[in-house]
Amino acid sequence: MTWIRTTYEFASLFSYRIPDFSSQYALSSILPGPSTIKLAIVSTAIEISGDINYGKEIFEIIKNVKIGIRLPNKIAQNNVLIKRLKKKKEKSGLELTFGIRGYVHYPEKFDIYLDIPEYKIEDIEEILRNIRRFGTSDSLVWCSKIERKNPPNDIIFAVESLKDKDKNIFIIPVKDINPKADFDDINIYIKRKTKKDNLVRKIYPIKLSGRLLGKNWIVYEIAS
Repeated sequence: MTWIRTTYEFASLFSYRIPDFSSQYALSSILPGPSTIKLAIVSTAIEISGDINYGKEIFEIIKNVKIGIRLPNKIAQNNVLIKRLKKKKEKSGLELTFGIRGYVHYPEKFDIYLDIPEYKIEDIEEILRNIRRFGTSDSLVWCSKIERKNPPNDIIFAVESLKDKDKNIFIIPVKDINPKADFDDINIYIKRKTKKDNLVRKIYPIKLSGRLLGKNWIVYEIAS
């Protein structure tokens, strides 16, 4: 296994709904979860190759890899009131509703670390270089650098439970892919009923050095 460090930059604000939160009250995580990153890799593999079977092959490799993230020193988040159109429950057509959506801003680039099997490392590097979004269609990214490098001590990994009782730990719920899941379990283009255990619940423990609060915004200062 070899660690890859990939550096990305968001093109603008981005949004990732916290797992199990209502789509109407879509508060955002301040970083993408492991499942979001892994599914972006699988989706990009299919897009650049035009081969579903290649996507299946990459999925079997990527679903079990370790993923860590190095965050910027400061992260801004704000919640906005939006108008939405949704399908009417008992009639045809759409109706206007209102909701809350969270948006996040990174003032600088961020790094994603992945522990990849050596025999497939060049394929994964090419896929990582071509990723254009994480999660929602408006969460656009571009890759500025890829290198083989071990993660430093300040990298954030998703864990199943929190052992550190530090009061300055900020906990964010995320989802990861169940090691027992197969490609068809996450394939949105087939009529297979989704299993509830395709994704497993984890958390990101983030150490903060401070927070600035406003009426509908917050700035997180990440401890180094």
